[in-house]
Amino acid sequence: MKPVYTKKGDAGFTSDLSGRRLAKDHPRIVLGGKIDSLQSAVDLALLGAAGSAWAALREVQRKLWQAAGELSGAGQACLPWPVTRADVDALEAFADSLGEPPKKFVRFDTPLAAAYNECRVRCRDLESACTALLRSGKLRPPVYAYLNRLSTVFFMLAYRESRRKP
Repeated sequence: MKPVYTKKGDAGFTSDLSGRRLAKDHPRIVLGGKIDSLQSAVDLALLGAAGSAWAALREVQRKLWQAAGELSGAGQACLPWPVTRADVDALEAFADSLGEPPKKFVRFDTPLAAAYNECRVRCRDLESACTALLRSGKLRPPVYAYLNRLSTVFFMLAYRESRRKP
Protein backbone atom coordinates (compact mmCIF):
# COMPACT_ATOMS: atom_id res chain seq x y z
CA MET A 1 0.00 0.00 0.00
CA LYS A 2 1.28 3.47 -0.90
CA PRO A 3 1.71 5.69 2.20
CA VAL A 4 -0.40 8.83 2.53
CA TYR A 5 2.64 10.91 3.47
CA THR A 6 5.23 12.00 0.91
CA LYS A 7 8.00 13.52 3.07
CA LYS A 8 8.29 16.26 0.41
CA GLY A 9 7.36 18.93 2.98
CA ASP A 10 9.92 17.95 5.57
CA ALA A 11 12.27 20.78 4.56
CA GLY A 12 9.58 23.47 4.85
CA PHE A 13 8.44 23.56 1.23
CA THR A 14 5.25 22.44 -0.48
CA SER A 15 3.72 22.64 -3.95
CA ASP A 16 0.95 24.98 -5.06
CA LEU A 17 -1.74 23.99 -7.55
CA SER A 18 0.58 24.76 -10.46
CA GLY A 19 3.21 22.39 -9.08
CA ARG A 20 5.57 25.24 -8.17
CA ARG A 21 7.56 24.62 -4.96
CA LEU A 22 6.99 27.33 -2.36
CA ALA A 23 8.06 27.83 1.25
CA LYS A 24 5.29 26.84 3.63
CA ASP A 25 5.26 30.38 4.99
CA HIS A 26 4.81 31.89 1.49
CA PRO A 27 1.70 34.14 1.49
CA ARG A 28 -0.10 31.93 -1.06
CA ILE A 29 0.38 28.86 1.10
CA VAL A 30 -0.60 30.69 4.29
CA LEU A 31 -3.76 32.06 2.66
CA GLY A 32 -4.64 28.62 1.33
CA GLY A 33 -4.39 27.29 4.87
CA LYS A 34 -6.61 30.08 6.18
CA ILE A 35 -9.26 29.35 3.55
CA ASP A 36 -9.03 25.66 4.42
CA SER A 37 -9.48 26.54 8.08
CA LEU A 38 -12.57 28.60 7.28
CA GLN A 39 -13.96 25.84 5.05
CA SER A 40 -13.55 23.40 7.93
CA ALA A 41 -15.52 25.69 10.25
CA VAL A 42 -18.24 26.08 7.61
CA ASP A 43 -18.42 22.28 7.33
CA LEU A 44 -19.09 22.13 11.07
CA ALA A 45 -21.71 24.90 10.93
CA LEU A 46 -23.48 23.10 8.09
CA LEU A 47 -24.13 20.14 10.39
CA GLY A 48 -26.60 22.29 12.33
CA ALA A 49 -27.77 24.71 9.65
CA ALA A 50 -31.15 24.43 7.96
CA GLY A 51 -33.23 26.23 5.36
CA SER A 52 -31.85 29.43 3.89
CA ALA A 53 -28.78 29.31 6.15
CA TRP A 54 -27.85 25.85 4.86
CA ALA A 55 -28.33 26.95 1.23
CA ALA A 56 -26.29 30.11 1.77
CA LEU A 57 -23.45 28.19 3.42
CA ARG A 58 -23.29 25.71 0.53
CA GLU A 59 -22.89 28.63 -1.88
CA VAL A 60 -20.28 30.16 0.43
CA GLN A 61 -18.29 26.94 0.24
CA ARG A 62 -18.36 27.07 -3.56
CA LYS A 63 -17.20 30.69 -3.60
CA LEU A 64 -14.46 30.04 -1.04
CA TRP A 65 -13.22 27.20 -3.25
CA GLN A 66 -13.01 29.67 -6.14
CA ALA A 67 -11.27 32.26 -3.96
CA ALA A 68 -8.75 29.60 -2.91
CA GLY A 69 -8.03 28.84 -6.56
CA GLU A 70 -7.61 32.50 -7.35
CA LEU A 71 -5.30 33.11 -4.39
CA SER A 72 -3.24 30.06 -5.32
CA GLY A 73 -2.56 31.44 -8.79
CA ALA A 74 -4.69 28.91 -10.63
CA GLY A 75 -5.52 29.97 -14.15
CA GLN A 76 -8.92 31.25 -15.22
CA ALA A 77 -9.75 27.83 -16.68
CA CYS A 78 -9.77 26.52 -13.10
CA LEU A 79 -12.17 29.23 -11.93
CA PRO A 80 -15.58 28.62 -13.52
CA TRP A 81 -17.47 30.64 -10.84
CA PRO A 82 -15.18 33.50 -9.74
CA VAL A 83 -16.35 35.78 -6.97
CA THR A 84 -18.11 38.82 -8.45
CA ARG A 85 -19.81 41.97 -7.24
CA ALA A 86 -23.13 40.12 -7.66
CA ASP A 87 -21.92 37.62 -5.04
CA VAL A 88 -21.17 40.49 -2.65
CA ASP A 89 -24.65 41.89 -3.31
CA ALA A 90 -26.18 38.47 -2.61
CA LEU A 91 -24.36 38.27 0.74
CA GLU A 92 -25.58 41.75 1.63
CA ALA A 93 -29.18 40.78 0.82
CA PHE A 94 -28.86 37.60 2.89
CA ALA A 95 -27.33 39.49 5.84
CA ASP A 96 -30.18 42.02 5.66
CA SER A 97 -32.73 39.17 5.68
CA LEU A 98 -31.38 37.96 9.03
CA GLY A 99 -32.82 40.92 10.92
CA GLU A 100 -31.56 43.91 12.84
CA PRO A 101 -28.08 43.74 14.34
CA PRO A 102 -27.75 43.77 18.12
CA LYS A 103 -27.58 47.09 19.92
CA LYS A 104 -25.19 45.78 22.58
CA PHE A 105 -22.51 43.14 23.07
CA VAL A 106 -23.81 39.60 22.71
CA ARG A 107 -22.42 36.27 23.79
CA PHE A 108 -23.06 33.32 21.48
CA ASP A 109 -24.08 30.54 23.80
CA THR A 110 -25.61 27.75 21.75
CA PRO A 111 -23.57 25.16 19.85
CA LEU A 112 -24.69 26.40 16.43
CA ALA A 113 -24.25 30.07 17.34
CA ALA A 114 -20.73 29.25 18.54
CA ALA A 115 -20.04 27.40 15.27
CA TYR A 116 -21.17 30.44 13.25
CA ASN A 117 -19.05 32.69 15.44
CA GLU A 118 -16.03 30.45 14.85
CA CYS A 119 -16.64 30.91 11.11
CA ARG A 120 -16.72 34.68 11.67
CA VAL A 121 -13.42 34.67 13.57
CA ARG A 122 -11.68 32.58 10.90
CA CYS A 123 -13.15 34.74 8.14
CA ARG A 124 -11.84 37.93 9.78
CA ASP A 125 -8.41 36.31 10.09
CA LEU A 126 -8.49 35.44 6.38
CA GLU A 127 -9.66 38.93 5.46
CA SER A 128 -6.84 40.53 7.45
CA ALA A 129 -4.29 38.26 5.79
CA CYS A 130 -5.61 39.27 2.35
CA THR A 131 -5.30 43.03 2.97
CA ALA A 132 -1.72 43.31 1.68
CA LEU A 133 -2.67 41.48 -1.52
CA LEU A 134 -5.58 43.85 -2.04
CA ARG A 135 -3.35 46.90 -1.56
CA SER A 136 -0.74 45.51 -3.95
CA GLY A 137 -3.33 44.80 -6.65
CA LYS A 138 -2.82 41.02 -6.43
CA LEU A 139 -6.36 40.38 -5.17
CA ARG A 140 -9.47 41.50 -6.98
CA PRO A 141 -11.60 43.89 -4.89
CA PRO A 142 -14.75 41.74 -5.16
CA VAL A 143 -12.98 38.84 -3.42
CA TYR A 144 -11.93 41.08 -0.54
CA ALA A 145 -15.39 42.66 -0.28
CA TYR A 146 -16.91 39.15 -0.31
CA LEU A 147 -14.80 38.14 2.69
CA ASN A 148 -15.76 41.34 4.49
CA ARG A 149 -19.49 40.76 3.98
CA LEU A 150 -19.11 37.08 4.76
CA SER A 151 -17.90 37.83 8.27
CA THR A 152 -21.04 39.97 8.72
CA VAL A 153 -23.21 37.07 7.56
CA PHE A 154 -21.56 34.73 10.05
CA PHE A 155 -22.06 37.28 12.84
CA MET A 156 -25.74 37.72 12.01
CA LEU A 157 -26.29 33.96 11.75
CA ALA A 158 -24.71 33.56 15.20
CA TYR A 159 -26.81 36.37 16.62
CA ARG A 160 -30.04 35.00 15.14
CA GLU A 161 -29.24 31.51 16.40
CA SER A 162 -28.39 32.73 19.90
CA ARG A 163 -31.80 34.42 20.16
CA ARG A 164 -33.58 31.12 19.38
CA LYS A 165 -32.54 29.34 22.52
CA PRO A 166 -35.40 28.21 24.79
